[in-house]
Amino acid sequence: MATQRLTVATLAGQSAIAVTTRFDRWRSATDPTAIDQLCAAICEHALSPSVVYFADWVDRWLMGDLVPGPKKVEGHRVQATCLSPAETVAWAEQCGSQFAEHGWLVSRLREAAGGWGGVAEPYAVVIVREVIGASVTDDEVQAAAASVPAWLL
Repeated sequence: MATQRLTVATLAGQSAIAVTTRFDRWRSATDPTAIDQLCAAICEHALSPSVVYFADWVDRWLMGDLVPGPKKVEGHRVQATCLSPAETVAWAEQCGSQFAEHGWLVSRLREAAGGWGGVAEPYAVVIVREVIGASVTDDEVQAAAASVPAWLL
């Protein structure tokens, strides 16, 4: 298990077409540097009007084999996929519910698949996983909870 940063973003209109085209191309001829750059650009431009949904969080325990999902491509730093809203909902239904983290992921996937109510179509959902390090143990969380970190003072 790993500590990982997960990002789910929905792009609309021509941006959705452009990102879908790039992912389709990468599935047959991978370009790890370009994959990392695109995923970073989506995060950097999360407030762009073409990004109609954006969620980004750190998950300290979820098994990495769930994310990013089907049809993934691999960069140097990230794994990512680009799915249609229907594919996103179908994948959400397969993610399970054994742990709270599964529920969080499923909720974000369903939210992303909803797009923005038909305002600008088509939609494409991009899911990104970046492994940060090892999972945090319960003992580490309990030790951290016993004090206020310097960065918060």
